[in-house]
Amino acid sequence: MTDVVPAPSALAGALSAGARRRDLGLLLAGAAVSTVGGSLALLAVMVHLEPAGPGWIAAAWAGELVPVVLLAPVVGRIVDRVRNRELLLGAIALQAVALLLCGLLGVREGGELVIIGSLVLLGVGTAVANPVIAALLPRVSGEENATRAYGWYSMISQAGFLAGFAVAGVLVDATSERTALLIAAATSVVMAAAVAFIRTQRVPEPDAAHHGESVWLGFARIRADRMLLVGVSGLGVATLISVLVNVADVFYVLDDIGASASAYGLVTAFWPAAGVVGGWYAGRLFGDTVLSRWLAGTTVAVGLALVAAGSVVSIVAVGIGWVIGGAANTAQRVCLNALVRSRTDDAARGRVFSAVSGVLQAGNLVGLATGATVVALVGARASMLGAGAATVVVGLVMFWLIRRAPGVAASPTV
Repeated sequence: MTDVVPAPSALAGALSAGARRRDLGLLLAGAAVSTVGGSLALLAVMVHLEPAGPGWIAAAWAGELVPVVLLAPVVGRIVDRVRNRELLLGAIALQAVALLLCGLLGVREGGELVIIGSLVLLGVGTAVANPVIAALLPRVSGEENATRAYGWYSMISQAGFLAGFAVAGVLVDATSERTALLIAAATSVVMAAAVAFIRTQRVPEPDAAHHGESVWLGFARIRADRMLLVGVSGLGVATLISVLVNVADVFYVLDDIGASASAYGLVTAFWPAAGVVGGWYAGRLFGDTVLSRWLAGTTVAVGLALVAAGSVVSIVAVGIGWVIGGAANTAQRVCLNALVRSRTDDAARGRVFSAVSGVLQAGNLVGLATGATVVALVGARASMLGAGAATVVVGLVMFWLIRRAPGVAASPTV
């Protein structure tokens, strides 16, 4: 299957190259600021809920992830039926309201339920915003530069995540959790302002081929495309397994290795820092076969990163593992987004991107739900080693299945 080119009507009124570069710059700048805000909000919520126990922390993670999973079919159809710029503005506004509620009413004694409710609202906004951005980026950059745009967006997101965590702890200590959440809400307003000034628009134009199709079209498209099926399902399984590191790493670094909290914070920063490089390089890949093989290869690399981190009880080994894992993990997302873009016509991209997001977040949910039990039973180090080995196997199986897919041929990089 070759690249799918939008219908001529989809390209009508396209902006000049200069205007598209301006729009891409606005979107990337807004994303950088809002990602910093997301890091502030995450740390503030975790710090506030820590005394209430692990049950509330697990509920906080689930609060944002569950809407992405449950709403995937419906959201995808909305993204393919509603003007995307306005839809993105609405999603960002919902996220800002959620963070305001959390900051003003949630971070107080007995406010745990308000926090969870706010995170559910935040998750609804995320469920809409993610597929809209994924479908809109090819319009902003032009189809021929879409993979590079996905790479730049991932780079900026990782850089914002890194910067956010660098200042989050200091900000919470110097001010309060409420202040951090209110600043996070303000960063959503900055993102909304950036989107408001973007001229590029995606106006879905339903045609006879898609009229009346089920909300499950996105999942059906993935199932019907061998390359997408292998990539999405394989990455979903790998996510389910490898997300265990989010539970195990703090116990491994602080207890098994005996490192300090500052050393833990420093080595954790290696993951998003390496992700900046991974996103940049993956944005230079071209061709479905190359993208799919890199998707499988980076899955193997994430597994090897976990094995490397747990193979020697040393903070240096963890640092090496996190550099490999961070770069590979960001490259995974770029490759998958680029594959979906290439193998899906524009009119259905909202539903397919939403389905992909639902599958991956379902893996996150199940992995986080079982991670604490696994770590408690076998220990942090054994959990990381086992998860790493299993992730390597998943990546190798993906590579084998991709090679057997019909029509696979070598493609160049650019």
